[in-house]
Amino acid sequence: MAARMVLSEDEAVELVAFLVTAARTQVDEAAEYGSLRLLTAAGRLGELIAERVSPETRALLTGPLKHIPELAVRTADPAAYVAALDGLCGAVGQHLVTHFGLERKGP
Repeated sequence: MAARMVLSEDEAVELVAFLVTAARTQVDEAAEYGSLRLLTAAGRLGELIAERVSPETRALLTGPLKHIPELAVRTADPAAYVAALDGLCGAVGQHLVTHFGLERKGP
């Protein structure tokens, strides 16, 4: 698979700025906000690259990744939030296995 550039310099700088300022903000915020900030960054990255990636990666970005921040904000159920994050990790992991051709071949 040929590598392709999916971020412009401006988009990459925007993401770096968000991550750096989120790290600083996190020092003064409750610890549970850390995962929300990381999901916000992942979501923003997904928005920036969605039109420049394979259909399979686009499905991950516009499907499972898109729904987690909504759940985090709308739920008062930490267990449901953690379960949703676990599901997202599984979806990302499966995508990586498929994307990089890491499926096991026989015993």
